[in-house]
Amino acid sequence: MTKHHISQYLNVIDLEDSSLLFNGVNGCMDAVSRKLGDSLRTKDAETLSFLSPKDIDFLTKRGHLTALPPETEQARFRELAAAFHHKREKQATHGGLMLLMSYNCNLACKYCYQQEHRPHKSKAVMTPEFIESIFENHIADILPGIELKNVDLSFYGGEPFLPANGPVIRKALGYAQRHGMASRAISNATQVDSMADIFGSGPGKVNTVQVSLDGDRELHDKSRIPASGEKTFDKIVDNMALLLKQGTHVSIRLNLDRRTMQSIPALMAELKRKGILGAPNASIYASPLHDNVAAVDTTDFMDAGELSSKVFALGIDMEHPISLRANDMSYLFKLEKGLGLMQTSFCMQTTQNTLVIDPFGDLYACFEEAGYPEYRVGHVSKDGVEFFPLRETYKTRHVANMEECVKCPVALACGGQCGVRCRAKTGDLFKPHCDEIKTTILEGLKLAYQKRLKNGGAAVPAGAGAPSVHG
Repeated sequence: MTKHHISQYLNVIDLEDSSLLFNGVNGCMDAVSRKLGDSLRTKDAETLSFLSPKDIDFLTKRGHLTALPPETEQARFRELAAAFHHKREKQATHGGLMLLMSYNCNLACKYCYQQEHRPHKSKAVMTPEFIESIFENHIADILPGIELKNVDLSFYGGEPFLPANGPVIRKALGYAQRHGMASRAISNATQVDSMADIFGSGPGKVNTVQVSLDGDRELHDKSRIPASGEKTFDKIVDNMALLLKQGTHVSIRLNLDRRTMQSIPALMAELKRKGILGAPNASIYASPLHDNVAAVDTTDFMDAGELSSKVFALGIDMEHPISLRANDMSYLFKLEKGLGLMQTSFCMQTTQNTLVIDPFGDLYACFEEAGYPEYRVGHVSKDGVEFFPLRETYKTRHVANMEECVKCPVALACGGQCGVRCRAKTGDLFKPHCDEIKTTILEGLKLAYQKRLKNGGAAVPAGAGAPSVHG
């Protein structure tokens, strides 16, 4: 007789009067009784003696039970994750190039992760000739195997839209128009009105701009300020309205900590009065401040879970880490076959289909690492593109190569977390700093399920019925 085990990749999510089983390998989900959910959560094999053969067969087919002993199940998971990652690498067809044209910025935010190296890098500014060299001679070596039409162009800084960067931006947008490339930017939006004609929809324009606010007018004007202390809130809001009018999508990022959280209702009301919120090409989300690279004051910082709970408590209609996770994972409820979880790595640092290039010709695999020479993955010069050993090290940072991740029931929904943050918190690039991520993922899935039920969706995916299990 086959001996069954409760899968170590089973997650049990408490609902109001039942439980949701979520398999962290294949993405299968099933609503079951709270009693069964509580029993399976213990991972005690004795629980299985109370189940009927039909229930055991159903739960095994869904992946919640397994005939594999724990060591073998882990080994199989590692093999599967490695195969997934290899497949993602081979099938990569899209990428990105982030142009960090200058480390200069007209603001002096205390939490900026570039503040440590900005003083000795501020004289370098990218030139139109450098852009021409990149696109005419080097882009195929920087992003091998990716057609230009599938490359997203990003403008980054410092502040990308300082007047000195104008010629480079226009030169790059010329290539974007020629090759049908999408273009986006991360900006403080204090300067965009000086070159308003470059914004809009379609190739050759800046299509999306992420803009940050640090709370309502009073708090923001104490935080995101130039060295002169000049207020910026009203200028930024006016320029967001300008961008929206031009047809550019504006993604508003609220940089929040415990000190600024309570100001958000007033900020939302102000943005609605200004016609920002409610515009079809505007979106807004909350993000906690963090300290991954630079040493900053973290006294009032909060994690993603605390931020999300505070947004819930305030009753604000705004995306936050848990709701964003719910949006990302809602696709799982629509799957009827195939594998739903394949996130073997966290971000651009590992995949390196998107790279940052700065005015010195240095290449970085993470935009937060840009400017720190020890984190360069390559360099571009008139002689060509040279890659450094760190590039290959970063490429191996995926869940199959991270021991804690191989044992984690949400690894394929997480990807091993941010490598920069993990290295900063643990001292080891390959040791995850999990913090609240598992809770965020499972709470996000719970929220997605609740939204599904509220909108009239079925309680479980098609074909998942097993009456005795659900009783």
